[in-house]
Amino acid sequence: MKELFLYLRAKIMAIPTINWVDLDKGQLNQYDSRPSIDFPAVLLKIEYPSTSKISRKQQQCNVLITATLAFDFMDDTDSITEEEPLSKSLQVYDIASQLHETLQGHIDNAIIRSPMDRVNLRDPNRVDTIKVITQTYRTKIIG
Repeated sequence: MKELFLYLRAKIMAIPTINWVDLDKGQLNQYDSRPSIDFPAVLLKIEYPSTSKISRKQQQCNVLITATLAFDFMDDTDSITEEEPLSKSLQVYDIASQLHETLQGHIDNAIIRSPMDRVNLRDPNRVDTIKVITQTYRTKIIG
């Protein structure tokens, strides 16, 4: 898991619009205070929902990687919003696309054994002013 996290962290930090990459430790669950992260941020959660034995010491691990993209700005997007503020508000989707382009189909024979494939994108509602887009990817590694 450590190698995979470090690898993904380096790939995502190469995106110029991303300011922070970290493990998802529940930083966004503190609704009473601003999270101590630099926005836009990507919080990574790595899970192995299933594994299969390859040899006595190796397993093929089916991996789910959830990349939570968080923004601390989201202005108006309604039908009367002028073009310039609307364009700024919708940059969240441009950055989400950049993240997807970085991860989708990516393979690295040393760490990632099958191309990363997005299985969902979610846009949850929140009670605070933080905008969140989560994208989950599936891949396989040897562990």
